[in-house]
Amino acid sequence: MSPKENIYYLLREYINGNYEMEIFCDEYTQTFDIELDYNTLNEEEYKLLAELSVFTGRFSPFEEDLKIPNVYFREEQVMRKIKEVYNKLIKQ
Repeated sequence: MSPKENIYYLLREYINGNYEMEIFCDEYTQTFDIELDYNTLNEEEYKLLAELSVFTGRFSPFEEDLKIPNVYFREEQVMRKIKEVYNKLIKQ
């Protein structure tokens, strides 16, 4: 599976309830930030997936982290962004 295919797989599987948030974020960030050749994406894909990468890279399940303003994202915030990206790229 290519990194791009893996990203789409992760999105579908998260929406289907097959990934915990922390594992999804780790896998997504690794794939998007390190493994993916951005030239395989069109402009819309890159924009949406890069935005999601910011959320997944800054997700924290720890209340202590979330007290720091404008640094970390809560699970609900990341979930909203995942659903937005999924709806625009996959569900259509």
